[in-house]
Parts: sequence; C-alpha cells; structure tokens
Amino acid sequence: MNDLMWDERLGISTESVDYSLEDSENYGYDPTPYFVLEELVKLDLLDSEDVVVDYGCGSGRVGFFLQSQVGCRVIGIDHSPKLLEGAHENLERYDGDGNIEFVCSKAEDYCPIEANRFYLFNPFSTRVFRKVLDRIGESVKKNPREILIFFYYSTIEYKLYLPTEPRLELVKSVGFDAEAINSLSDGRLDVYRFQSV
Repeated sequence: MNDLMWDERLGISTESVDYSLEDSENYGYDPTPYFVLEELVKLDLLDSEDVVVDYGCGSGRVGFFLQSQVGCRVIGIDHSPKLLEGAHENLERYDGDGNIEFVCSKAEDYCPIEANRFYLFNPFSTRVFRKVLDRIGESVKKNPREILIFFYYSTIEYKLYLPTEPRLELVKSVGFDAEAINSLSDGRLDVYRFQSV
C-alpha cells in the first residue's frame, strides 16, 4: 500500500514536508515512508504495552501508524507549533483509539519517564542527541526498563557517531533500496539497545 493510501486508511494527512525551522541543530521534517514503518512492525520489537516517543514527529505519521498496527501508546515530540497543529488536526480525524499525544518541546528538554521505545528520522544534530541520551539515562535510573532506539536513514554525522557511543548497542539493521522507499538513495533502519554506563 502506498503512502497516500495509508493516510486515507488512517483518516489523516501526513504527506507534507517542512524545512522552515531547520537550523544547524534541528533538521527539517520529512515523513517516514509507510513501507519502512511496515517493516519496523514486522521486526516484532513493539507491542501494545510499549510507550513510544517519536522525536521530530511533525504531523504524526509514525504515531498514528504504530498505534493503529500495534496498539502501543505514542508520544510525539516536536519543537514546531506549526507542525504540531497539523498533528492535532490529524488526531481529531484519526479513526483509532487515540492513545496518542503530542508535546511541543525541544527534544533535549523532554524527560521520557515512561517510554521504552524511541524513534528518530534524522531530527536533530548529534550534539542534541547526546543530551537526549542523557535524559533517557536519567529516566532509566528512576524507572529501570529495557530501552530500544530506532534510527531511520541516519546521516553521515550519525553513521560516524553511533558506533562510538558506549551507551548504544546495535541489535538489528534493515536495509531498503532507493526504489522501495521512493528515494534517491538507499535507506536503513537501525535498532539500538540503550545501556547505562
């Protein structure tokens, strides 16, 4: 099923892209292809008991899809009120149980007390990501649990950084050819386990 068909099935509109707030720390918004999200669900690493944080959620595609397919709770974080306005409009139209919320916050300021799964599609710099990992680490000290972090389409910056980060252990990687994801280049979904050091 293509992206437009999934949007129609879920009763939402998530096709838009937005680079208006892009700067050296926060990158523009592109929705993750539904094909990638279908493959993520097939990994069987998510279930209805999970709480997923989608950093750089934009109009909420990841959250609506995962909630509809897995039944998990999803918290979308974005620093753009404009994008979150679209996410809230989608939430009003969404034909699901609505166990989704959207929070306007910088990623590094958000403390994910309950979340145990995290999704990122190139939303911000590795400098910001290190602060996000610090926040995750703080929350794990207060509430010990297994943490998995899903990275889609890591940039060169992340490809160089992630193997050096002692708090992350690569547990799975799935490649996508450019045609399958309607892109100019191949993509990859990497799954990391967070470990306190």
